[in-house]
Order: sequence, then structure tokens, then C-alpha cells
Amino acid sequence: MKNKKILLWGLLIVSILSISLFIGTNQKEQKTPIIDKVIINEPTKEEVTGIDINKIKNDYQNEDIIGYIVIPEVVSYPVLQKDNNNYYLNHDINNNQNIKGSIFMDYRVSFNDRKILIYGHSGKEQDLPFLQLNKYSEESFFQENKIIYLYSVDKIYTYEIFSSYVETADFDYVNINSFNGLTWFEHLLKLKEKSNYQTDVALTKNSKIIILQTCSMNQEIQSSGGKYQLIIGKLISTQDNKY
Repeated sequence: MKNKKILLWGLLIVSILSISLFIGTNQKEQKTPIIDKVIINEPTKEEVTGIDINKIKNDYQNEDIIGYIVIPEVVSYPVLQKDNNNYYLNHDINNNQNIKGSIFMDYRVSFNDRKILIYGHSGKEQDLPFLQLNKYSEESFFQENKIIYLYSVDKIYTYEIFSSYVETADFDYVNINSFNGLTWFEHLLKLKEKSNYQTDVALTKNSKIIILQTCSMNQEIQSSGGKYQLIIGKLISTQDNKY
């Protein structure tokens, strides 16, 4: 009986020490905050508000931050750009190596170009930057979430989504200047015709577009090799970024 009491007291002391160590460790970790997301006044579907890109750049201490992308209630994240398309595949906005990566603009393009390409990861984890884009495979979601806001330091570019589909083999959408013999207008029509759902968005030879690319989470497509969920929008307005 005496030995049993000693054993019980020993287990109790170990438990208390373990809890103290756990609490102490958590308190120590909380003293070293990691910037995860800047709190901003995001636009709603009814109004467009300005976003201070320079403030976000300063908050993150990252000069690669060139803008911000918002699809109300779907995506809200800074946009980065390097001199290559590899770095932010496996680095976060704090420049830490991270397989979740970041949302980044193709190094070959700028805000004023006729085609803007922006990339981000998807996966089974809920906090991957472009995971929600896979919901565009549902027609109701596609119809209800058609507006993309892209912010630069001084401008707000508004796009209306006209195409959503998963690409498995034809990757000329990433081309900037040549499109396998097609003109720019023919290239645009091809991107629209590939969409799972059609819209009445009118395209012309002068239209400018944005393409968002992420990995498809479609189980059937994944089982056959998988590829990319694409969301494509037409530029419908440009205004000053006032905040």
C-alpha cells in the first residue's frame, strides 16, 4: 500500500510538471509573433475600398509585395513577384521556406499588360492561399462570385470572371505573346469556350484579362494525373486606389 501511494504521488508530480512545461512553452512561443495576415478593410460585393499596399509591404518587411487580390468572401491575400516563378512556390510572405507558398504574379508580366497570370497553391489544408478557387467547379458558386479586385500601389483593377475550367493538357494559356498560331482575340475566345459555364461577357481584340491558376482538387481529374483549375476574368474598370 505504501509503495502504491508513492507511485500515485510520483505520477501526480510528473503530470503537474508536464502541464507547467506545456504552459511555459506556449507562453514563450507567444512572445515571438509571426506575421500571418494584415488586417485590411476588404471590399464587399457592393463597394470597392482602397488598400494601402505600401503599408502592407512595410508590415511584412517584404519589397516583393506588389499588390493585393480580393474576390469578396473567397480570396483575400497580398500578391508578390520575384524575378522568377519558383521562389514563392515554396516561400511564404515572410520569406520563410514553406511548402504552402504564396500568391504571386508571373515574373514576365506587370499590371498594365493585356494578360496577367497569378499563381497560388491548393491542397487538402484549409488555409492554402487559392484553395477556395476550386469551388468554381460548382455553377452556383461561379455565378455568385464573378468579380476580382486586383490592387497595385496606385490603381484598382476590376475583372469580371467569364471562364472557369480545369486544364489537363493545353497550356498555351501561360503564353504571353504567341498562342500556337491564334490571334489574341482568337486566344480569348478559346479560353471562353473552354469554360464549364458560359456568360454574356463580351470579348474584343482589345480586351485585357487575368488568369488565376491553382492545382485542381477534383478527385476524378487527380486520379488521372490532375492539373490546374483556372479562373479567367476580363478587365472591366480601372480606378485610383484611394485609402
